[in-house]
Amino acid sequence: MELIPEWAPNIHPILVHFPIAILLLAVLMDLLNFFLPDDWWDDLKSTLLYGIGAISAIAAYYSGTWAADSVFLPSEAQNVLNSHSGWALWTVWFFIGYVVLRMGLHWYKTFDRKSIKVAVFILALPGVFLLYETGDHGAELVFGYGAGTGQLLQQEKTTTPGDSLSTEANTTFEVTDSGNWSWEIGPNDVSTLLSRFRWLEGSVQDLQPVIIQNEDNYLLKLTVDSTSNFFVEERTVQNVQVDYYLDLSEFNGQVSLVNHVQDGQNYDFVTLSSDGTISQGRVSNGEREVFAEEPYSSSGMLFIRTVGNGTHFRAYINKEMAVHGHGAAPEAGSVGLKIDGNGIIFIDSISLTELN
Repeated sequence: MELIPEWAPNIHPILVHFPIAILLLAVLMDLLNFFLPDDWWDDLKSTLLYGIGAISAIAAYYSGTWAADSVFLPSEAQNVLNSHSGWALWTVWFFIGYVVLRMGLHWYKTFDRKSIKVAVFILALPGVFLLYETGDHGAELVFGYGAGTGQLLQQEKTTTPGDSLSTEANTTFEVTDSGNWSWEIGPNDVSTLLSRFRWLEGSVQDLQPVIIQNEDNYLLKLTVDSTSNFFVEERTVQNVQVDYYLDLSEFNGQVSLVNHVQDGQNYDFVTLSSDGTISQGRVSNGEREVFAEEPYSSSGMLFIRTVGNGTHFRAYINKEMAVHGHGAAPEAGSVGLKIDGNGIIFIDSISLTELN
């Protein structure tokens, strides 16, 4: 028998119910303990329940962090995921501290005092609130945004990178009322590259941009000759998700998908290297800090999603988590690309979604 059933995306949906049930049972029995005879129930039994609940909460929290890296989330769910993770962490630390406190009271034999019992019971109630908020945001992820659901149906589908964005040959740079934008490469989009982006290093001439037609689709072809090129879109955003469709098969070097760009010496990055590594981190005053790095192997047209949301930074390749790092929340900045190397890069589309 497999530990994780076929219908489950990971073990988190199996573990998550245990801390909810055990901790709520512990609070209930703690309340009933005021009315039950000591030979039926006592404070030590409640403490044991809280301890088991705290351990199961730790297991649920860490399985949740792994689960977040195993499912592909819609843009609207990114903030909910961060909130769910934050509430869960507060819940874990609260009940760890609460169990330690109860153990100390047992050790010093002060639980016999009625005032202590009442105070300790009241102290448990904020934990119920934390548990509720954690579960509420988790339920919103599943039932509101479908996180991790429909596994059996998804196994029957074959997803082609690029299928989540419609491609019409004549579409170009479009901005919505909310400030989000999408750039589907059209036949005249060398001019879009010139008008919508500004250069921090190199120049557009160094990239030799041309539009080529690929079946019913247009691609922007950039030819790089061992020069460093760094260009960004004009506007600034804080919490952001950027989707790229890129083909790096004929490129040798590093392509950095950058966001929160202040200038050429201060920005966040997700870097794909031709040696098969993807890294995520930050450049501050020219000093490069890597938050996370992993190997990857993909070729052809890639769907790459980068997310910078508060202190969480994620990158997906073809809808699978590739790297997940953490750092201090950055200031609002621009998004774009930094290219170091030589060869040919094909761009199908780029789209930006601001995460509120």
